[in-house]
Amino acid sequence: MTIANRKKINFSRKAKSKLILTVLQMTLVSLGFLVMLLITNGEPSIFVIVLSFILASFFVVFNQQILLNKSTKKILKIFGIKSLLFNNSNIKNLKIKPNQENDVNQNILQKKINQEIIQKKINQEIIRQDLNTASLILANLSDAELVGVNLSNAYLNGANLSGANLSEANLNYANLSDANLSGTNLSSVQLVSANLSSVQLIGADLSNANLEHTNLSSADLSNAELVGVNLSSANLSDARFMSANLTNGNLSGVYLWNGNLNNAKLVNTDLSNAYMSSAKLNHANLSCAVLKNAQLSGAKLRNANLKNANLYGTQLLGARLDHANLENANLEGANLEGADLRGANLSGANLKSVKINQATKLDYKWRLVWEILNHKNKHTDLRNADFEDANLQGADLRNTDLSNVKFTRAKVDNALFGYNQGLSLEMKLELKLRGAVFEDE
Repeated sequence: MTIANRKKINFSRKAKSKLILTVLQMTLVSLGFLVMLLITNGEPSIFVIVLSFILASFFVVFNQQILLNKSTKKILKIFGIKSLLFNNSNIKNLKIKPNQENDVNQNILQKKINQEIIQKKINQEIIRQDLNTASLILANLSDAELVGVNLSNAYLNGANLSGANLSEANLNYANLSDANLSGTNLSSVQLVSANLSSVQLIGADLSNANLEHTNLSSADLSNAELVGVNLSSANLSDARFMSANLTNGNLSGVYLWNGNLNNAKLVNTDLSNAYMSSAKLNHANLSCAVLKNAQLSGAKLRNANLKNANLYGTQLLGARLDHANLENANLEGANLEGADLRGANLSGANLKSVKINQATKLDYKWRLVWEILNHKNKHTDLRNADFEDANLQGADLRNTDLSNVKFTRAKVDNALFGYNQGLSLEMKLELKLRGAVFEDE
């Protein structure tokens, strides 16, 4: 008999059983109401009607719970091997006598062999079974060893998988909404297009996991390890990533509205084209991150580290960037209208084609650099200006008074100078060595 035929037969039997149970429940409930009518001579009071309805509802729910428990226990018989497995912590607690050492070593070896056999049996059973709607809903699989298991399309709503080992497992298209996966090992797991809404993943290990197109709305991934994770095009709205490690992760195109990434580590993370409006990234480490064309309007990035980050074309309208570190960041084409950058470090930052307006809060030094780079309000008198660590690449500084101007460590590649007052020969030579162009020579 083929597997497909067996599945059809099993489905037919399950359907018949559920139909019989439903008819039986309806019959018993109807009899209950009939008895009530006979006792009250066909004129029951409102109190009796309400009481009867509550009792009938309780009866139906109670029967469904019994059915669910039977289904769950059947699965737990497969997974309930925790006590049979040899726990490494027990080895430490054993007091081994010299003449028992060989026996203990043999026991350890045998237990490991048994564990491998049982694991294979679990995988075979899971593959053989049709894990439909009720299969693992609310199941308790905490601390279970499920390495490489195939649970694609499975229903695990509300299941307890805390502390379980699901590394390299296949959970594509699975439904794990409201499940508890805190402290779970999900390294290199496949969770493509899975439903993980409102799931608990606190302290979980998702290193190199594939969660492309996955729904993680309102999920809690605080302190989770997500190094190298693929979350491209995932739904992360209202998700919590506080103090999570997303180094080298792929979050391109994610929907992260109102997400909380305070103190998160996003070093070298790809967030290009991400929608992150109103996201919280205070004190987050985004050094070398790619935020090209990302939407961060209204985002909170106070004291965030954006050193060497690529913010080309990023929308930062009304964003909070006060005291953020934007050293050497590329902000070309970014929109900073209404943004707060007071106290921000813009040393070496590229401010070409950046959009700012009167509502933008920007320290005088950096606003002056922005005006020069974007040819706003042509300045002829720049005496005593502070351009230390500023990025003036391609700036036009011809015909200006540069007396006592600080150019310490300023980037002046292809900056145009000529016919300047207050510029010493020594300073001219230094600027030329750094790539400046003097037209009056």
